[in-house]
Amino acid sequence: MSEPTAPSRPIARRKRRPLSCSLCRRRKLACDREYPSCSRCRKTGNSDSCSYEDAPALSRNNQRRSDVSGHNRPVLTATPVLGNTTTSSASLEGYTANDNNRPIVQDLTEHFPELRSYMKETIKHHASLPGVQKELKALDTKWKYEKPSTLPVKTADLLLLLPDQEHMDAAIRLYFETFETMYRIVHRPTFVEEYDQLQKDRSAAKPGFIVLMLLIMATVSCTTATDQTYVGSSSLGREQGSLWIETAEAWLGKQSKKNIYLVIWQIRCLLVLSKQMCRYKKKRMWSVAGDLVREGMAAGFHRDPSRLGGKISFFDQEMRRRLWATMIELELQASVERGMPSALAGIQMDCAPPVDIDDEGLRPESDSTEMPGLRGHCTSTSFLRLCRSSLDLRVSLNSRMNDLTSDLPYEDTLRYEDLIMSELQKIPSLTDSRNDTTDKSLSQMARVVLDLQLRQFLVLLHAPFARKRENNTRYAVSRMVCFNAAASMIDQHWRLVQAGNPMLLLLRHDYFRGALNLSHYAYISSGIQPDICAPINHSAILQYIQNALSMLEDSITCLGTGYTYHWYISAAISFLRSQSQPTKSSTLKQEAINQVVRQYYRVLASQEQFPRAKEKIYSSQLRQVTQLEYFPECWNGEGYMLISIPQGDPSEAERQVASDDVLDPAEMSLDDVGFSQFDPTVPSMEQYFFGDPAAWTFDNLWEVA
Repeated sequence: MSEPTAPSRPIARRKRRPLSCSLCRRRKLACDREYPSCSRCRKTGNSDSCSYEDAPALSRNNQRRSDVSGHNRPVLTATPVLGNTTTSSASLEGYTANDNNRPIVQDLTEHFPELRSYMKETIKHHASLPGVQKELKALDTKWKYEKPSTLPVKTADLLLLLPDQEHMDAAIRLYFETFETMYRIVHRPTFVEEYDQLQKDRSAAKPGFIVLMLLIMATVSCTTATDQTYVGSSSLGREQGSLWIETAEAWLGKQSKKNIYLVIWQIRCLLVLSKQMCRYKKKRMWSVAGDLVREGMAAGFHRDPSRLGGKISFFDQEMRRRLWATMIELELQASVERGMPSALAGIQMDCAPPVDIDDEGLRPESDSTEMPGLRGHCTSTSFLRLCRSSLDLRVSLNSRMNDLTSDLPYEDTLRYEDLIMSELQKIPSLTDSRNDTTDKSLSQMARVVLDLQLRQFLVLLHAPFARKRENNTRYAVSRMVCFNAAASMIDQHWRLVQAGNPMLLLLRHDYFRGALNLSHYAYISSGIQPDICAPINHSAILQYIQNALSMLEDSITCLGTGYTYHWYISAAISFLRSQSQPTKSSTLKQEAINQVVRQYYRVLASQEQFPRAKEKIYSSQLRQVTQLEYFPECWNGEGYMLISIPQGDPSEAERQVASDDVLDPAEMSLDDVGFSQFDPTVPSMEQYFFGDPAAWTFDNLWEVA
């Protein structure tokens, strides 16, 4: 007998999850599904009634993953707020707490969504900002096709890139007064000797030294311009610095990769520093700084040069230590700024910190036994020595901030805070230096950087807990620590700018990150009970944020770019003021837009005509050489272009340019390849000092020992 047929069941259909809020779905209206309330409900005054049946779905990257034991555990996604100062406030992430009160990263739109919505509404109702943005972008496009794209790198032509003597003297003096009080790249006495020889006879100058000078001037070019004029969204100082950077890269690419001498490494370090100061391809800074460290490791810079024994002079040993200390500092800060792990976390190095000695006491003929003992006395290398004492802590902190597999318990946060405060106390105070008349080598700029590179981690550590609205003792402590650290960072930048030194505005972004954290702190503090031990002074907070906005305006003046950062802080100030003055919300939005638009119009009003800009950036001799050498058929005797080169397939002229970029070995002179800088009497052990990676193999090192 056959079995009875089972009764048929209707197929269960999966109910579609509603995406609109309850009010919009009831009225059958379109909803933009923003959180915590959609824009339609906010416009109609129903923000409190706007709700969603289900929480927003977590993205694939935020879903819980299973560990090897089979238990589910939360996994942190990349957190720009923990290290990336170049991201916008719209991309900063919010945090919630689990059972252990530890921060877990949530959806990208959860952090400060009110400011994000405020900025979107402001842009929608005020179209003046997109208009000036398009106008400036059009000028950028025109300038891109107007300026020369290929430059000669022969020795005679490098001399044509040098500005007048007065400009060179001022730029080089400024560089040594600022950056060489921190990073030790150039040995001043030997540099001055070659510089004096250059003034007497430019034709005898070594090509590597010319390139070194160009990069020194590029490092400070954005701050030395007497008249602030622009081409598109770039100041003439920035354009000239970019020209020198590109020339240095082109020249460096033609040098031998086997025998690398000291000036090559100095050029490589200055390339990273000058690119940061000129915001040259800023999105690549992390990878550029990482490449510098990897190239240094390939040449053995991470190993102490004393391993070579008597084969290398004390001067060369010390220069290697200084350059390696500079490389790792540039790479670590680039990692913190980008919110990415540092290459130093996986490096084992035994290179000792630089010796505490000034340049005047270090000569090529110096011997280690002749070095005077100056313990406790600050010298020109004290900055790098103090940096080394906190290097392991900062590398560890950066790794924890960017750890994708585990979160940071609050107990570890407090432990790291104690370690940071201990390192901050080791920095010599300015009052101590004033009492010691012999201690004048640790500049104000160096002291500020020593403080900022540690204090920035206090904000990164406590910010996730400081953003919580609950009245919890832990969160109150984090809010106080985060506020004090952010305010201190802004204040130190402000005092340095008031003293006439704007260098850190271009080198670092602490004041921008501090202003964002203060803005969020001011917003959430209005909705919680004030802390008894830390009363909230909203006027003081707004003043700090306003100072940061003023410094961002100074940065735009120097560079011609950076409007995005300015727009974030301008909108944050307007948003905070609208909380206490809701009736003036529309007026405040208009003021926020006008502040940014004024910056655009100020740059647009100071535009330089393209022919005049070329005259200021490119010398007349260089323009003539470039035109005749690369496009002889395109120019008449007066320097005007006769024909245009079509886009698409490379023309004969373009193929000729490509072939001219590589020098024919038969036509190379010693100057063209840099051999004029080599002394034929130097023994072959030169390769171990600054260059050949093959010399650092195990077998070769065994022979040296």
